[in-house]
Amino acid sequence: MNKYPYIGFWKRVCAFVVDAIIASIPAALLCLPFLYKQIEALGQMSENDPAMTGIAALVMLVYAFWLLLTSVCFWLYFSLLESGKKQATYGKRLLRIKVVGKDGNRISFAHATGRFFAKSLSYAVFYIGFIMAGLTNRKRALHDYIAQTYVVHQDFQPGDELPDTPSHLVWLWILSVLCALVLLGSFFLGLVFQMQSTSLQAALVSTRLQMLANEQAPLPQPIQAQEATYSRTTNGYRAVFETMEGEEFMLLLPRGSQQVCCQALPGQDCTQTGLPACR
Repeated sequence: MNKYPYIGFWKRVCAFVVDAIIASIPAALLCLPFLYKQIEALGQMSENDPAMTGIAALVMLVYAFWLLLTSVCFWLYFSLLESGKKQATYGKRLLRIKVVGKDGNRISFAHATGRFFAKSLSYAVFYIGFIMAGLTNRKRALHDYIAQTYVVHQDFQPGDELPDTPSHLVWLWILSVLCALVLLGSFFLGLVFQMQSTSLQAALVSTRLQMLANEQAPLPQPIQAQEATYSRTTNGYRAVFETMEGEEFMLLLPRGSQQVCCQALPGQDCTQTGLPACR
């Protein structure tokens, strides 16, 4: 027999995987067939088909409904079952574990609801809130601390002792610091990638501008290429392009010059393009 009644991280993960599959089924059965048909219809349309915009909007609307319905199903599934007679979801029952309150008794539906939504904080801190179940006193995840609950063996009874357990706070701090470093690293890598992506896009547009100037292209009307809109002005050639992040930049190639420059727009930083600012 185990010395402690609590359930650690890995067993809880296994239970959650089973529960996630079960709770996802209703919304998937309702929405997936419709989404499949609409996406299939989109694939058969031409780019200029006027119905494409409407169907694409409908697909996005149904997808948003699917996500909302899935969230509701998860909430009801966990809250109803964990506050029910068995005090456990089907995944927890399979692994013979259950949820109890701070006094070891069954929790109410409102209490289970609070515990369910407290899990969002465990997600928000890069799942460290869940990993805490393997490292903290009494094997409590972050949402267990917030909701004042425990996950215990199925044979646990109200009135049974809830003793302290060895904790591993040093490992928890190390893990938290590592996650913070990964987050900061990802943030800075994202900034570097964004700047490199913008400068690469600007270089391609700049090359196209120089080609138009060398060809003395008249451009009586602006032309739209994949990456930008090109036009000719009294002072030379101009291109406006939008990055993947939705930022807009304007490049100019003055008449008689071979140097493309960046015309600063409100709120934009031309240094991202790697080109000199226009004077």
